[in-house]
Amino acid sequence: MSGNKVTLPLGWTTTRVDRVGIVRLGRQRSPDKHTGEHATKYLRAANIKASGIDLTDILTMDFTPAERAIFRLRRGDILLTEASGSSSQVGRAAQWNGEIADCCYQNTIIRFRPHAVTPAYALTVFRYYAASGIFGRLARGVGIQHLGASRFAGLSFPLPPWEEQQRIATAVELRRQEIREADAHLRSALEHLGAQRSEVFAAAARGELVERSVSLHGHIEVSRTLSLMERQSDGRQESLFESPSATQPRAEVDASLPTGWISARIGELGEVRLGRQRSPEHHRGEHLRRYLRVANVLEDRVDVSEVHEMNFTPEEYEIYALREGDILLNEGQSIELVGRPAMFRRELDGVCFQNTLIRFRAGPAIYSEFALLVFLHYLHAGKFSAVARGSTNIAHLGLDRFRSMTMSVPPLEEQERIVKEARQRLSEVEEQTRAVSAAITRLSEMERELLAAAVAGELVPQQPGEESAEDLLARLGEPVEAVSLPSGKQTKTSNGGAMKRKSVKPSGKESATTLNELLQKAGRPLSLPELFALTGFDRDEPEHVESFYLALRAELNHTVRQVGGDAENAILERIADAP
Repeated sequence: MSGNKVTLPLGWTTTRVDRVGIVRLGRQRSPDKHTGEHATKYLRAANIKASGIDLTDILTMDFTPAERAIFRLRRGDILLTEASGSSSQVGRAAQWNGEIADCCYQNTIIRFRPHAVTPAYALTVFRYYAASGIFGRLARGVGIQHLGASRFAGLSFPLPPWEEQQRIATAVELRRQEIREADAHLRSALEHLGAQRSEVFAAAARGELVERSVSLHGHIEVSRTLSLMERQSDGRQESLFESPSATQPRAEVDASLPTGWISARIGELGEVRLGRQRSPEHHRGEHLRRYLRVANVLEDRVDVSEVHEMNFTPEEYEIYALREGDILLNEGQSIELVGRPAMFRRELDGVCFQNTLIRFRAGPAIYSEFALLVFLHYLHAGKFSAVARGSTNIAHLGLDRFRSMTMSVPPLEEQERIVKEARQRLSEVEEQTRAVSAAITRLSEMERELLAAAVAGELVPQQPGEESAEDLLARLGEPVEAVSLPSGKQTKTSNGGAMKRKSVKPSGKESATTLNELLQKAGRPLSLPELFALTGFDRDEPEHVESFYLALRAELNHTVRQVGGDAENAILERIADAP
């Protein structure tokens, strides 16, 4: 199955996917099919989820009655995603259980219709192929990875006896259900830990995290804080749109705050500055410096794995250089992430910042670590998103709006105690989060191990006396579907043009033309393009091309053989003494 020889249990055999079921790619979507007389609901890759079929967004397009006969889904069909931008998502599989009547499917899906295999066991095998990376390694393409119906059809398939297939599928579903339940509990625990984290930020900002020391000199502490604020020279970045009144101090004592605390605007507590704008003339220069942007500032963490450079003159460097303890906030972001803060902890030396970020440099009245806790609370509580402006895609916090926001400030000694307690609690939450996340990862590994055991015959015991897989295949014969060749006749449209030839089902009265018969009629070996032309298929119709290769695969080395050329320029001849 993965290229290594696998020893299977007694009664099992290894065959091909297209020997145990019928493989067909869906109907191509094109503008001329968007409307028509036969509007039909259809599935596409987006509807195939790891958890099953997602019916929340079902589209329609025109399928003629003949096309419906080919592409209609039946209960028990297994649907696989044919393509994805990620190789790990190629071949994602789910079972169709007749959720919608007369539903068809698009060519972003491969349909497997079981023949010598139960649907549930086939789904188990395909899930194993996806989880183990077999589908990913088989996929081809640049940007978009394609599984390919032909490549999929040619994969090896481990086939147990029919009764054992049923036992395996039952055992797999039981254990997968247990894994799903464990996963749900663990993810609930993650949400609870996330809520605990938010509660720590909120308690820190409100003065509820540590026990307050009884002070009879709250007014003295307030005076000390105000005095420290007066020493603040914020080197403020002026705004043309800010009124003079907005620059006046507004720090005040609020009776609702704990003793010794004051309420102040963020701009009064430190320097607030927008980063340097990025423009083409700064891409080169004599003073290239690394700089941080939104992608580098995550929640409570600066990521320097990918840092860009642009030119900063020595004068600009003095303005935009980062110091340890500076807090950076996302100025432009999605509405739920705008204002996302992190502290610069000197992850890099000599680094600046771009104007997609706001820098807060704490003044003498506030510790950077305490300010960061408050900003994290504002992020989680939606305070930043409440003041942000912009479109649904990008919201801007705004330099002046951020600077004008108020925060409650305790005395420095209490700030220090709050920070120490908060970091202790957050460390415990982080440790538990890592443990839960590791357990979730382990569940995925357990499911892969379960599926591997299932397809290797190690999950349930074999029962003597059951019909072997080889006998099962011999008894059922080859899968049969309408992959026969056209009759060669053309029908006319009402406007006189020739309709594209379609595959027709073989009937009991008239057997379908075979490739062997076409080669006999030609009287000589033919190249692939020549043989394709004789079939009457339309090379512009993906289902016709797929049908041709399905027919070729069924007859190759049985009634026809390749006598020369590589795969792209093969010459085919009939086998004269073929049965």
